[in-house]
Amino acid sequence: MTTSIKKRKTQMGLPRELAGVKPVALGCAMLMLTVGAQAQDAAPAQQLETVVVTGIRKGIEDAISVKKNNDGVTEAISAEDIGKLPDTTIADSLARLPGVTTQRTNQGQASVINIRGFSPDFAGYLLNGREQSSTGDSRAVDLSVYPAELIASATVYKTSDATLAAAGLSGTLDTRLIDPLAFGKRTFAASYQNVRNSIGLTKEGIPSGTGHRKSLTYIDQFADRTIGVAIGYVRVDGTSGTVGNDGWGSGNATSGTLANGTPYAGVPLASTVGNGFGFKSDQQTDKRDGLAAILSFKPNANFNTEVDYYRAKINDRDQKTQIQMGTPTSGITNATISNGAVVQGTFALGAEDAGGPHGLIDRTESIFDHDTIDSIGWRMNFGLAPTWKMSTDVSSNTAKRIERDIEAYGGILTADTLSFDATGGGIPKLTLGNPSAYTNASTITLRDQTGWSGVGGVPQDGYDKGPTITDKVQAFRLDFTHDLPEGGVFNNVQFGANYTKRTKDRVGTEGLIVPATPNTYNTIPYPSNAYVANNVGGTGLNMLTFQPSENLWPGAALQTKYNNDILSKTWSVDEKVTTFYAKGNVDTEWAGIPWRGNVGLQVVHTNQEAAGYRANIGSGVTLTNPSPTLSVNGTSYTDILPSLTLSGDLGAGKIMRFGLSKQIARNDMTNMRNSLAVSYSANQARPDGGAQGELTGSSGNPYLKPFKATALDLSFEKYFGNKAYLSAAAFYKKLDSYIAQQSNVSYDFTSVAQSVGITPPAGVGYNGLYTSPVNGSGGNIKGLEFTASLPFDLLTQYLSGFGSSASYSVTSSSVQMPNLLGLNPTNTVASGTMPLPGLSTRNAKAILYFEKWGFSAFVADNYRSSFVGSVSNSTIGGYPTLQYIKGSSWVSAQVGYEVQSGWGKGLAVRFEGNNLNDPSYVQSTTVGTWGSPTKTGHQYILMVSYKYQ
Repeated sequence: MTTSIKKRKTQMGLPRELAGVKPVALGCAMLMLTVGAQAQDAAPAQQLETVVVTGIRKGIEDAISVKKNNDGVTEAISAEDIGKLPDTTIADSLARLPGVTTQRTNQGQASVINIRGFSPDFAGYLLNGREQSSTGDSRAVDLSVYPAELIASATVYKTSDATLAAAGLSGTLDTRLIDPLAFGKRTFAASYQNVRNSIGLTKEGIPSGTGHRKSLTYIDQFADRTIGVAIGYVRVDGTSGTVGNDGWGSGNATSGTLANGTPYAGVPLASTVGNGFGFKSDQQTDKRDGLAAILSFKPNANFNTEVDYYRAKINDRDQKTQIQMGTPTSGITNATISNGAVVQGTFALGAEDAGGPHGLIDRTESIFDHDTIDSIGWRMNFGLAPTWKMSTDVSSNTAKRIERDIEAYGGILTADTLSFDATGGGIPKLTLGNPSAYTNASTITLRDQTGWSGVGGVPQDGYDKGPTITDKVQAFRLDFTHDLPEGGVFNNVQFGANYTKRTKDRVGTEGLIVPATPNTYNTIPYPSNAYVANNVGGTGLNMLTFQPSENLWPGAALQTKYNNDILSKTWSVDEKVTTFYAKGNVDTEWAGIPWRGNVGLQVVHTNQEAAGYRANIGSGVTLTNPSPTLSVNGTSYTDILPSLTLSGDLGAGKIMRFGLSKQIARNDMTNMRNSLAVSYSANQARPDGGAQGELTGSSGNPYLKPFKATALDLSFEKYFGNKAYLSAAAFYKKLDSYIAQQSNVSYDFTSVAQSVGITPPAGVGYNGLYTSPVNGSGGNIKGLEFTASLPFDLLTQYLSGFGSSASYSVTSSSVQMPNLLGLNPTNTVASGTMPLPGLSTRNAKAILYFEKWGFSAFVADNYRSSFVGSVSNSTIGGYPTLQYIKGSSWVSAQVGYEVQSGWGKGLAVRFEGNNLNDPSYVQSTTVGTWGSPTKTGHQYILMVSYKYQ
C-alpha cells in the first residue's frame, strides 16, 4: 500500500466520492475534517541507520520494516524468512505470524490459514495483487500448492485498503513473486533436500517415508539493467504415512462370559473398540512441480512493465488399508474386565455368505488427486505527467482438480473369531482365529456388503466417487495516481476500477463398484498385483490389499447412482464483479503528532448466477438421473465499502494505528449452487404436527449476498529501528450479515414442489421440512494480539547472535452457529449450536534463534487451541464437513552453516526437524468427546544449497 515520504501542512477538505455515504463513511470523513482543522507543521523526516545483516535476522528485519512503514495493521514475511525457517510451503511460514493460524490435515500438512479466528473462506487471496482461483470446493486457497522457494514475500493485511481488490473480511493475503530488477546482480541458487517422514511409526506398521526436494533459481539483468529475468523451479517427490482409527462411538457388552466362564452383562467395551472400529494404515505419495517465470522491462523512469507466470502441478495418492467392523454387543467370550470396561475378549464373526452382520471388512481405498494451477499476469506502469501516473493490469488464472476416491471391500465367506487386547489403552492388539484366510486370494474376495448400495438387488463391492473442479478468474484493472499540491489533507489521490469474471464448475460423479460379470455371491477376485499389508493400523493383523487404478481393476465395473446428496455435488457459479475505488493518502500533522494513512471508498457491483440440478428426489437411491439438465438462477447487488486508516508517529519509535471500515466476504460457492431436491413421503409424519404425509427438501441459494461486517482496529507498536519491536493490537468486527444453513419445519413448498412435478394429495398441503443456506443477522468477533521480536544484542553484546520472537492471541465471538458438525449440505440441521468455524480462542507461537559467523540454529513452537474446521472426508462422497479439531502444538528445530568466504562462499548445509513433539491429529463431531488420534510421526530434512552472485 502507499507509504508517504513527505510531511505537509493541511487544509480542510473532503473528497466528493464520499458524499452521501453513511454511517461508517461519515465517521471517516468527520475524523479527516478534524485532522485537517488542527494541522500543524510536520517534523522533518528521520534518517534511519542502515544495518547489513543476513539469514534469519535479515528476514525478521525485512518483515519489521514492512510492518513499520505500512499505513495499516499488517504482518509480513520475507524471502529470507521462508528460506531459513523449516517451511516447505507458504502456509507454514504464515502460521508463524501473529493472529494467523494454519489448519493442518490429518497427515500433518499445513494447507489453509485462519486470520483472526475466521475460517479460510473469509480471507482474500492474491498473487502479485491479483485474485486467485482455488482447487477446492470453496474460495479458500490451498496454500500448500505454493512452494516457498518461489515466493519473495507475503503480506497479511488485517485492515482494509480501498486499492485491494477481492479483499477479505478477516484479512487479505498478498503473496509476491520475485522482482528481478530489485536484485543487485545476477544470482543463481540451487538446493537439494533429503526428507524422511513418519519417523517413529515403524512399530505400528508404517515404514519411514522418504522424499526429495530440488529447486533451481536464476535471476539476471540485461541491457544496462533495463531488462530483468527470474526463473524458479521446484520438484517434490516423496512418501509419508500415518496410522489412525475411524471408530464410531462407544458400546456396551450386553452379555458374555469371562475367561473363567462366569457370565457378565452391561459392561462398557474398551473405548478403542467401542461400537465399531476402523484401524487403518495410510501411505501417501506426493509429486509436485512448481514453476515461476518473471520478465521485467524498465527502459526509463516513466515506464515499466512486467509479465509473470506461475504454474503448479500436483499428483497425490493416498493409499489406505483398513480393517472395519461393527462390534457385536453380546456373546463376547474369554473377557477380562478392568476399571469397569471389557479390555480383552473374543468376538464371534458371522459367515459372510449368510449375510452375517459382524464380519471383518478388509477395506482398501485409494484417493487420487491431480491439481494444476496456471496464473499469468501483465502489468504496465506509465508516467503520464509530472503529477500523474497510470497502470494497467490484465490477468488470468485457472485452477483444476481431478479427484477420484475408490473403495473396495474384502471379506472371507466363512465364520471366524476375533480376539482383542486393549489393556493399557492405545491401539488394541487383534488376533484372528484363521489369520491365513485374510492373506490368501483363494479364501478372501472382494464382495458385497449387504444393504450398503441402497438399491434392492444391486451389490456394492466398492464405491467410486470424486469431483472435477475447474475455477477460472480473469481480470482487468486500471489505476490512476495524482500527486496533489502541498498544503492539503491528502498528498495524492488514487482511483481506478477492477473488473473480474470468475467461473467455478464442480462436476461430481459417483457410483457402485459391481462385478463386471454377475455371480452367486456378487464377488470380484483380488487382482493379480495384490499384496499383504502387515500390522494394519498397528493392530498386528496382516491383510491382503491392492492398489486400484483410477479406471478400477479387472473384473470390476461402475454403476452410477443418484440421490439428493449426489445431485447437489454438481453445480456451476458465474460471477462478474466490477469494483470502483478512490483513495486519498494522508500525510499531515495534528496535535503535534505526524499522521499518515488513507481514507477510501469502494463501490462493488456483483452479478452472480448459479446452476444446479433441480429434481423430485430424496435420499433414496435411483440408477437414473431424474434431472438431466442444469437450471440457472441468480441476482445482482451493490456494496458500498468506506475505509479509514491512520498511523500516528508518537516519537521514539512509537506508532499508534487506527482502522475503521466496512468489509465483505463472498459466499462459499457450495452454498450458492442452484440445486434443489424435493421428495414426498405419504407415510412420514410432518415435523410441524400437520396431516400425515411430509414434503422434504434441500437446496442451495443463488440469491445469497456476502457476509458483511463493520471493523474497528487499534494497534500500538514500539520499534527499535528495524531490529526489534513490541506490539499490542485489538480488533472488533460487528457481523452485520452472516450466512448459515437453516432448517424450516413449516416451509411452504407450493412453488418449488410444483416446479419438480410434485402434487401432494388433497388435504395434505404443501408445508414441510426445508433446509437451505440463508442470510441472517450476525454477531461479533473480537480479540487481542501481543507480539515481541527482539535480538538479544539490544540487551547485551554478550548475547550477540541470539534472539527471539513470540506472539500470543486471544479471540472470542458471540456468534453461535447452527450445529452443522458432520453434516453435508442436504442434511437437516441438527439441534444445538457450535462455535464459529476457524475460531481458536488461544494461539501462541515462539521462536528462539542464533545466527552468527555463518552458523544458525533455532527451535520453534506453534500452538492453537481446539476449533471447528472444515475437513475432507470419504464418508459422504467427498464434500468437506465441519468437525471439532483438537488443539495441538508443533515443535520444529534447525541447525545449519553457510560458508562466508573463499571458494565455497554461498554453500550451505542445514538439518531440520518438524513435528518433534509427536503431535496427533484428533477430530470429533461432539463437544468433549474426541475420536482416536491419527499419528504422523517426525519429519527430518537434510538440505544442501548453493547461491552464486
